[in-house]
Amino acid sequence: MSLQRNNSPKDLVGMATVLVLAAFALWWWFGRAEQTTLPLPPTAQFKTKQGQSPSTPAASVPAKNPSPLTNSVLKTSIISLQGAPDATAARKSLAALRATLSAMPTHEAVGLIRQFLDSKADVSTQLGFRIGAHGLLDDAPTLRVYLLDELSRLDPAEAADYAKVILASKDSSDEWAVALRNLARGDDSDAGRTLLQQKTRELLQCESWRQNPSTGFLEAFDVAVYLGGDGLMPTLTDLIRQQTNPAVAHASFLALDRLVLNNPIPTLNGLLADPGLMQGRELTRADYFSRADVGDPRQRQILESYLLNPSTTAAEIDAFASVFPNADFMISPNLLTQSPTLDHTTLVNRDAASLRVAQAWLEDPRFAQLRPELQKTVSRLQGFVRQENGSR
Repeated sequence: MSLQRNNSPKDLVGMATVLVLAAFALWWWFGRAEQTTLPLPPTAQFKTKQGQSPSTPAASVPAKNPSPLTNSVLKTSIISLQGAPDATAARKSLAALRATLSAMPTHEAVGLIRQFLDSKADVSTQLGFRIGAHGLLDDAPTLRVYLLDELSRLDPAEAADYAKVILASKDSSDEWAVALRNLARGDDSDAGRTLLQQKTRELLQCESWRQNPSTGFLEAFDVAVYLGGDGLMPTLTDLIRQQTNPAVAHASFLALDRLVLNNPIPTLNGLLADPGLMQGRELTRADYFSRADVGDPRQRQILESYLLNPSTTAAEIDAFASVFPNADFMISPNLLTQSPTLDHTTLVNRDAASLRVAQAWLEDPRFAQLRPELQKTVSRLQGFVRQENGSR
């Protein structure tokens, strides 16, 4: 259903003015279509980052100049974005641009994108930062972010190469989020992974970005999950403890939670080795250890060491016992990793295995002081098992 509204004479004059300005802009752009390189857009029409000049990465091979036709296509898309009355119109404009870029020879599309990115110009899309399938963006807040994402679709190796240009200066946390993803997807070398970890740490530690976090900045925490291990754990736990910034603390909590799920042994070992990492957030630490799968002998050993550690308080043990085995999952699309889930059969089997281990702990003299808390766990899991058996 389409909605119509009546236009007053004043409205019609305004619409005519817009059409005249649009026609003039198109005449100005297309009158220069014989040029073979994309000029730096006039400041009256584009938001350009001050104090910056176009840059070309030293390690990259110069891309071929796009044809006059493709220059005109990009200019038309820019004008369309600037005149888009709402998000729906902006999405249509970007979809048309994607179709045009996809139809071009890849090297030409890549060259066109790199020229625009080098110009440091930008245009708002009126959209947010929204991740879709396979870590690619469904929405991008600016044309630069959109084109960085498009570059990854067209040529992952070129996207990884240009990511190094983006990561050389802290201009935009949203751009860094996409650049980190592009680097991870397009460069699997040891040097690429080292750079990825270094730049992820820089992003997480950037105070100005943390104080006013964009959606892209918060989504970039997934790169730490992708890297795995405990290399970024001190940074994440430090941010978890900073409760004056709830959005960043929550993003850090989720990243560390997924690290526990995806890489439980190094992550839990790191938390066990240094209790100070979660000082003041011990109940949160209990949630992480309640993720341990006691069906894995190594995880069971780590869990037992945690429970018997003198630094583990009674309150923390009680918090652990109330949720172990923790099967709550946060499901969301991410830049690089998949959100882990467990099917029903796996959950049932894990409950049964956890019950057997908890009952064994009750009989083990080492756990004598923990019996009240462990009895709560046993009673809760026995209820789960009875309910499952009764439903069959």
